[in-house]
Amino acid sequence: MARRAWAVMALALVLCLVNYLDRVVISFAIEPIKQEFGLSNTAFGLAISLFALGALAVNGLSGLLLDRFGVRLVWTIGLLLWSAAMAALGLAEVWILFLAMRVVLGLGEGVNFPAMNRAVADWMPPRMAGRAVGIMVVGVPAALLLGGPLLSHLIADFSWRWAFIALAGASLLLGIVLPIIYRRPPRGGGAAQPRRDWWKLLRNPTLLATSWSFFAFGYVLWFGITWIPGYFEQTWGMELTKIGWFSTAPWGLACLFIPLVGWYSDQHMMRTGCIRSARVHPIWFFQLIGALCFVPLIFTHDQNLAIIMLSLAIGFSMAANAPYYAICTDLFPGDAATATGIMVTCFSISGLTTPLLTGWLTDTFGGFDAAFAALAAFVVTGALGMLIFARPQVDTQPGDLEVNP
Repeated sequence: MARRAWAVMALALVLCLVNYLDRVVISFAIEPIKQEFGLSNTAFGLAISLFALGALAVNGLSGLLLDRFGVRLVWTIGLLLWSAAMAALGLAEVWILFLAMRVVLGLGEGVNFPAMNRAVADWMPPRMAGRAVGIMVVGVPAALLLGGPLLSHLIADFSWRWAFIALAGASLLLGIVLPIIYRRPPRGGGAAQPRRDWWKLLRNPTLLATSWSFFAFGYVLWFGITWIPGYFEQTWGMELTKIGWFSTAPWGLACLFIPLVGWYSDQHMMRTGCIRSARVHPIWFFQLIGALCFVPLIFTHDQNLAIIMLSLAIGFSMAANAPYYAICTDLFPGDAATATGIMVTCFSISGLTTPLLTGWLTDTFGGFDAAFAALAAFVVTGALGMLIFARPQVDTQPGDLEVNP
């Protein structure tokens, strides 16, 4: 069982990696896509936001379906759908078709993270949830770390269309591999735990605070995915291939921080049994540091300082990724996918908001200063929300994790 469990975790890591390569490729294709279709920053932001609209439409539903029908079936369908959409994006000649396929891509990829956390609840004991998620979600910054130099050169040497088609092929391959590796989870996994009414989940203050904080987390991540290349290109006049290398620093830090914070969170959870100190405190602490690091970007006119502060801001903001998911598996083992779907829905709302708002702010104010101010403000509210409202209480339903509030 242990080998199968870790094979599932390794598969989820690769899926997260490809999932985010699929997302990040468009950020390195900003200028060629804008030129081909004749777009402004605001219009390009619409394409990013429509992806999030598709994900938003499916996040909550996919959580319910995953808890009901299992990971193997639902995740495979989502993966094949996103592969087909990526291929269609690479072939689209009309802007309206491109926008429509962005929605379909969001529908397919919106299944990924509820499925990942359902897999953790099914295969991993609670004491290892943080570490397991920390390993899997390293695929997110790893995709951005590798995607910078890889995708920028692929687009420069071939075209943005071939980059999309290549990633569609990788997604299709994973869609074939997934049902082969993923089997029925062991008895006693999260699926065997008591189920709740989804309305009760929506009224849980800790889940609501975590979801809002995850919106702020998502705001940073979506900015990093969609606008770091544009920021360096438009503010500092860098060439695309040079940006590809400079863009790796934030994600390198995130690759280091995420598993370390996940490991610490599990260790503290085993020592204290307290979700608030083990899961909640790392989230608000690292978010607050990240917010403070964004502030100098509003005022600096030094390129090197901008690179350093942007790297630290994103690295610290991403650091506590694993505890978000662990809160869902700790509090709701029988509904881990549904709870995660609620949380990830807020992430998708940030994906809908960030590209459009950032595009509008940069067009209106003639630069990225206002965009960085908005980033800092959202992240501060996420940190304060966790600190004030995320206070997990003992739940007397059988099968739940009992904690010290």
